[in-house]
Order: sequence, then C-alpha cells, then structure tokens
Amino acid sequence: MAIEIVMPKLGWNTEEGILDEWIKQDGDDVQPGDILFVVESDKALQEIEAFDGGILRISPAAPPVGATIKIGETLAYLVQPGEKPPFELADAHAAEQAPASPALDLPNQTPIAPEPKRIIRARDGGPAISPRAKRVARELGVDWSALSGSGSSGRIVERDVRSAAAQTPATISDKDISITPVARRMAMDAGITLAELAARFTGNRITRVDVEKLLAERETDAAPERQPMSRIRRLTRDRMVESMREAAPVTLTTEADATELRQLRRKLSADGADIVPSYTDLLATLGATALAEHPALNASLDGDDILLRRAINIAVAVDTERGLLAPVIRDADRLSPLELAAISADLVERTRNGNITAAELQGATFTITNLGMYEIDAFTPIINLPQCAILGVGRIIARQVVVDADAERLAIRHMMALSLTFDHRIVDGAPAARFLQRVKQYIETPYLWLVN
Repeated sequence: MAIEIVMPKLGWNTEEGILDEWIKQDGDDVQPGDILFVVESDKALQEIEAFDGGILRISPAAPPVGATIKIGETLAYLVQPGEKPPFELADAHAAEQAPASPALDLPNQTPIAPEPKRIIRARDGGPAISPRAKRVARELGVDWSALSGSGSSGRIVERDVRSAAAQTPATISDKDISITPVARRMAMDAGITLAELAARFTGNRITRVDVEKLLAERETDAAPERQPMSRIRRLTRDRMVESMREAAPVTLTTEADATELRQLRRKLSADGADIVPSYTDLLATLGATALAEHPALNASLDGDDILLRRAINIAVAVDTERGLLAPVIRDADRLSPLELAAISADLVERTRNGNITAAELQGATFTITNLGMYEIDAFTPIINLPQCAILGVGRIIARQVVVDADAERLAIRHMMALSLTFDHRIVDGAPAARFLQRVKQYIETPYLWLVN
C-alpha cells in the first residue's frame, strides 16, 4: 500500500512551510532515514527524513519548489516495486471512463514554424521601455517612442536613450517648438523643459492636454514599487508586534569605558589565535557570567509562573540577505572566549549561507544585538519573547572624558553605549539596573570575568 508523504509539523506555531529542495527525485529508491526534501520554516531550513522505505513517486500536480505548503498537505508517495501511486491509478481510472474519440484521418501537414519573437509593446501601442530608460529619456529630452530597443524582446533600455541623446541637438529654442501660452505656463510651473516637450510631442502644437498627459506619466513613474513580504519578514513582524503587545518593555541605557576590552581583543589578535573573538563574542562571554550572577534576567514567563532558566543560552543577532536571524550559543557561561568565538563563527557563517537549522535558532534565554559596526551609538532593542531581556550594543568611539575629577584630568578613552530592554512583568528596574551595571564593570575590567 502506498505511503503518503505530507508536509510535517515543523513547530508549535507553524502552520505552513516553503518547499526549498527535493533531495530525492521521482523514482529514486528510499531507505528509512534518507533525507527526502528540505523545508524552510521559522527562518531556518529543515531536512525531512523518511521513516519508511520504498520508491519515491512525486505527483505531477505536487506543489513546485518554492511554493508555500500547508501542514498536512500531500507531497508524494512511497510505493513498493510494481505498485502504482494513487495519482496514476486515478489517471488510469479516468481514462477507462472517458468515451473513445474517433480517429481523424488528417492529410500530411507541414509542421507549423514557431512564431518569431515579438517586440513587447506598451499599452498605448508604442515600444516597451524600462522605467529607468523612460526617466533618463525625460531628463535628456529624448523622444523614446521613435526608438528601437536593444533590450530583451526589443525593450528600450537606458543605453538606447543615451545613444539617441548623443545624436540630438542639445538645446531647443522658442522658434523650434509650437506651444500654447497656457501649456507653456503649466510646463514652467511643473519644471518641464521645452526640450522635454519637443521630444515627447514631435511636430505637433503642444497644448494644455499634452502637458497634463506628461505630468500624469511622471506620477505613474514615481509610483511606489509594491513588494510582497517574505516569510521571514512576516515572521519578524508578527513576533515583534507580539512582543510589544504582550511584554512590558523598559529600556535602560548606560555608557561603558571599553578601552581595556579593546586592549584585550588586540592582545588576543597579536597572540596569533586561529579565531579572534569579535566584540560581540566577548560581550556574550562576559554577559553569560553576569547572567549567572543575576538569574532574574535569564528567566521567562509561563502563565503566572516565572521560570528561572538553568542553562544560559545566548542568541546573537545576525543580519542576512533573508532577514534578521539569531543563532544560539548554548551554555555560554561554560565556554572560554576562544571556545565561544569558534562556535559563534561557525554559527554566523552557516546562518549567512542559509545552512543553519531550526534547532540552532531556538532555545535562547537572552539575546545580544550589536549595531556598532553601523556607527550606531544607542538604540532601543525589542525583546524576543519568551526571553526576559535583550542587550543592545553601540559603537566604540574614542572621546575625551574625565578620568580624575579631583585632579581635573582628562584622557582619551574608547566609550561604548549599552541599552538593556527588559520585561517589567518578570523583573523590576533595580535588579535589571544591577545586571547592566555588572556588564559595564566587566567591560571596563575584563580580568574580573577572565579569571572566573
């Protein structure tokens, strides 16, 4: 009996997934444990394995790669040798029920040659033109309606317009154009040049209607481009809105002297380590130590209960082409800076390459997000529920600061902005402030956590 292969349940709140790739193809032999296909869900790719053996048969009507598929929807079947899948049985049954059509005795015919490729035309009958080429034509005063396009299917592209502009007189005088006074005044008010009008309405007396038509075309060209949200963008939207609706977020900010932390990273780099910890790696290491001392920030809410997490799993926000993802560094408090840096580098690389798994994006108890590389000083991060808090890190900037107020002594120090957003339902302001104060102390005196 054929075994149905359906889109599996991929998470507690997941109702659909995107079919990313078939690893096994139609007709392939499958053994239990073989990977059948890959699905994208909740920002990660998951490999789906077979629990039974047989021959894989994918229906021609199955959803294509890239399609969004509901949980439980049928994708294919596993059949035994000589067994037909249900979709072939259905086709055979339909063929038996269909009335036979009389054969037609047709004379020999010459095969019909394929139609030549047609030039795509605009809605007004003129040649098709790209939006960018149309904008350049307007700026250069080129009549694009008379041009021959060199783009795909005869489409007019920017190089066609610029080539025509090089062969067109540079200036247009009043003697070269016929225009009504009303149209001239409208054009001047709208910033339309005589050259643009002459190129657009060659050989005709230009009227108010012509200027209005050109203004309407400009508005069409300036219309915003509508792009559907990607699955990751929609997921991020939903989770951030949920966080702002459910949590009671409060953000504390402070500034830490990162001069010693900067020196530590320089020394690690000078020692020739295979992987030099990034500032985010160092903050994850010292942050894990601070969380062990302040477990209230490593908690989550479950109904009326507060869960104090034993494991310290730190998620690190990573910007990717697919959107913002946060792979998880597990048991961060048990790792040395170099161990954590090695794990982090692997996670970040696979996240950006799209090879991260769903399991590696789940289970975080605290998140660090660093925007310092984008020259951001401070910001308000949003909590990733069900976590209690998230630490936002700004850039390190050299600045003259007071190092000894009594002696009125100044010095150049490297300062770092910190922003801690916490859920006031779980923890009060004072414990959160003490945690942030401890993080600041660890940044300013790294040996305090290096010897732990």
